[in-house]
Amino acid sequence: MGRQMMDQSRLYLAPSDQGSDGSRSYPLSDMPCMIGRASDCGVQLDFDRISRHHARFENSESGLILQDLESTNGTFVNHQRIAEPTPVQAGDTVHFADHGFVLQQRQSSGSTLLPNVATGTERATDTIVGFTALPTGFPVQAPEFFELLNDELVNGMSEPVKSANASLYGHALRARSTHPKLAAESGTLFRLAADLGEEARLAQLIRETCLKQAADAGLQSCLFLEVHPVECEDMDLLIDELLGLASRYRHMSLVCELPINALPEHGKLGHWQGKLARRDIEICATQVALDKPDLLSEIARHIDYLRLSSALGDSAIKTSAAALDGRARILADSINQAELVDQLAAAGAGLFQGPAIGKAQPIAG
Repeated sequence: MGRQMMDQSRLYLAPSDQGSDGSRSYPLSDMPCMIGRASDCGVQLDFDRISRHHARFENSESGLILQDLESTNGTFVNHQRIAEPTPVQAGDTVHFADHGFVLQQRQSSGSTLLPNVATGTERATDTIVGFTALPTGFPVQAPEFFELLNDELVNGMSEPVKSANASLYGHALRARSTHPKLAAESGTLFRLAADLGEEARLAQLIRETCLKQAADAGLQSCLFLEVHPVECEDMDLLIDELLGLASRYRHMSLVCELPINALPEHGKLGHWQGKLARRDIEICATQVALDKPDLLSEIARHIDYLRLSSALGDSAIKTSAAALDGRARILADSINQAELVDQLAAAGAGLFQGPAIGKAQPIAG
């Protein structure tokens, strides 16, 4: 079915018996139609994680479109978070936060048929947006994840970074969930965040939480803060946030772990370094393409550290050290055997992190 102007009188939001109120149906006859918790919304959905003014349906020359209204927990069309007005048609899956609906069309006779998700008796000509609890493909722990973000249910974790002589140099700050129904470390949380388009928001929450807890705990030495590649799409916003953190935690030595491959322009790295240097924030380059030695030589004068996996071996460490030419220190991570330290130190690594160096521990007990 091609995208075309829909008859406004044939559009409905109708929760199925899986919803919180199977007795109600919500007509979308007046366009534009606001969706949200506020009393002035055309469709008022008083559900958790839905914003007061969450989204809006409206007609355009090309057909029906759905627009997110800067909601806290997002609007999704066919499991993809939307940032711009997005065309929708019968059969599309729509989520407001983690609350799912299916857009359908009532038959032209005018009869209104509520969907029967359990028996599958709904017809393709039904004009209904039917509530579905957890449609296939949408993360089953989305409700818990949104609660984690909204209620800031994470605890900072600190993994030691040491020099070759085993002296403490710094801490790599990560996080784990404290949600009672979502037990997960940073890696798992970011995978879930990617499914929901919330990587930047999670990364910001982790940095804020870790630094607050580190300040309360009196944590000293360099603190390595993770940056997600998605955040590099708006470097000005990222830099402003990091400068704000440095302003509030002036006594801390901060290191920004910047994924180089995600940068929109490598040539502007010096510009961004200059901004961060105003607050004494150092840069640790991550996700660098080692098959491009010229790139590593180019960025070497704008970084302070280069994070590499020990799994790459001492030859990769040696080649990288030569390209850096002493302008940045190599941090070898994933060290699972103590014997690797001497081997990689001889190749040019100066800092080490991993299970054999020290396990991650909660910053706040």
